[in-house]
Amino acid sequence: MNNNNKTSGAIIAFSGKGGSGKTTLAAMTLRELIRTGVKPVLAIDADPNATLGLMLGAQPAGTIADLRDRLGDDAKKGGDVSKQRLMDQYLAELLAEESGFDMLTMGRPEGPGCYCYVNGLLRRYLTILRKNYACVLVDCEAGMEYISRLVVDDVSAMVLVAEPTPVGLATAGRISQLAGSLPVCIRRQALAINKLGRYDTQQEKIPQPVDQVPNMDAVFHVPFDADLAGRCANGQPIDDEAGRASRNTVEQLVHWCIGTLPHAQQTLAEKELR
Repeated sequence: MNNNNKTSGAIIAFSGKGGSGKTTLAAMTLRELIRTGVKPVLAIDADPNATLGLMLGAQPAGTIADLRDRLGDDAKKGGDVSKQRLMDQYLAELLAEESGFDMLTMGRPEGPGCYCYVNGLLRRYLTILRKNYACVLVDCEAGMEYISRLVVDDVSAMVLVAEPTPVGLATAGRISQLAGSLPVCIRRQALAINKLGRYDTQQEKIPQPVDQVPNMDAVFHVPFDADLAGRCANGQPIDDEAGRASRNTVEQLVHWCIGTLPHAQQTLAEKELR
């Protein structure tokens, strides 16, 4: 895909505890980016569970883990084609092309082979590839290891997704601390408190986010959305009609991520930290 957007290569990363709704919110964000005119988007499913494609109704063309095994087998056979050239060819084959976005799936993080050499080639490939996209959206696992493997310079915005419980917020705080220990520049961090209204009132009397999750630049409250919950339960994709109840908050989150959130709303999001 060709990219005519001035925000070329900006990276938005999502992380959060399993069950927090991280992948669903990432899928909603991708749809909103496209509706906003930020396209094409490169979606990278870096969660070993690899459900982002399912959420988006996209069929992965293969995984990086498959590529690692294939590259190792071909290297044993020998030949005149260099590993770098093979890597470029195989990665191009792994891109699943959809309307408004392409998708790259990482697959399992462990295996009989070593990821080190493939990761080095992958960094080189993504450095080149990301210039063709208005935005790169990465759906991470609960940890941030894949960010350090994928990104060569910086993450524009990291979104930590947490359920409105002390445990959910504590988990987000630990992920934030882990991210801070990596040799990667993360320019801004936002906390997305997800599924508000799903639990009873007493459970949602949560501590101030700043107490549990320090170093946030903004906080967004995402209401529980019965439509999204139903789609996840039934295996239905997140399309342009999905998530009407949470749409307004997702719109604000997207504009915050790409730096176009109106000043009044920006102030409101930041006020949650004080």
